[in-house]
Amino acid sequence: MKHIVAGIVTYKPDLTVLADLIAAIASEVVAIVIVANSPMKMIESAYLQQIAGATPVHIDDPGENIGLGGAYERIMSRAGMHGAAFEQIERVILFDQDSSPSIGMISALATRMETLHEMGERPALLGPKPISASPEHKPPTIHRHSSGRITASSQAVWFAISSGSLIDVTAFHQVGAFRSDFFIDAIDIEWCFRAWSTGYSCWMADDILMPHRLGNGYITVPFIGWKLPIQSPLRLGTYARNQAALLRFNHIPKRWKIRICLYMAMQMLAYWLADHGNIARPHSLIKGFITGLAGRLGPPPEVKSTTRRVPSSAPPVKVNARG
Repeated sequence: MKHIVAGIVTYKPDLTVLADLIAAIASEVVAIVIVANSPMKMIESAYLQQIAGATPVHIDDPGENIGLGGAYERIMSRAGMHGAAFEQIERVILFDQDSSPSIGMISALATRMETLHEMGERPALLGPKPISASPEHKPPTIHRHSSGRITASSQAVWFAISSGSLIDVTAFHQVGAFRSDFFIDAIDIEWCFRAWSTGYSCWMADDILMPHRLGNGYITVPFIGWKLPIQSPLRLGTYARNQAALLRFNHIPKRWKIRICLYMAMQMLAYWLADHGNIARPHSLIKGFITGLAGRLGPPPEVKSTTRRVPSSAPPVKVNARG
């Protein structure tokens, strides 16, 4: 079995839920890295280490909220570092703070990735099949790759949700780092499209399942029956911004760019109908989309400047991101 490090990004986490996640994965990885985008008390980190047992838990405090993309960079930079826990790391698996993988999921994904390699594929990323965490959450959409490839009970996908995804470190260094300027949305989409354009592939294991929470539940659009995730106007603005930013990149296929434009227009109308004429969410989508077309990225406006904490150190990541 390849040496695997687990990375978790937190922001004001529910400590009990986070502890359950660590308990489920600790025995299958050589180390756990937590990038704390909000302060974590020493007593909390000590408790998490106690839950992990012999598996070391490293708390990486960047000193401010750097979003998911920046946090992923800090996690991936650990691969290849000196020290017993990080030498010869060949796989990294990412999780949200509220992810709920089953015991054995990481080992199953690692074995499946080896099988894909043995069958001649070049997987950069392999994720579990996401399923709705509860009836109150919208089921995640799966975007099957146009090649239609199915190998070893896994299907090629344009992209997989970052949470629960196993990343090949060698492929990562060829593809380049996750985009920190996206901050929170579409980071996995952009990276996976870049992996495909670099000659690698992205996969989803159809028989390895993991619950996923999309938004804060869903609302049903009157007349047409669409299910839309419940997101704040500010979050929708960042989502729209990053979708528009994808239109600027050469490695995003034209058919996907057309889909973005059509789907965003439909979403604006759908949220207007769902909110019974309230324009807050459609307005945020429009404003965010214009901002993304202009290439103005980085932390969204709602991430206010605060007094920086004393950050912990992490080496820089060499990037190969295009666009």
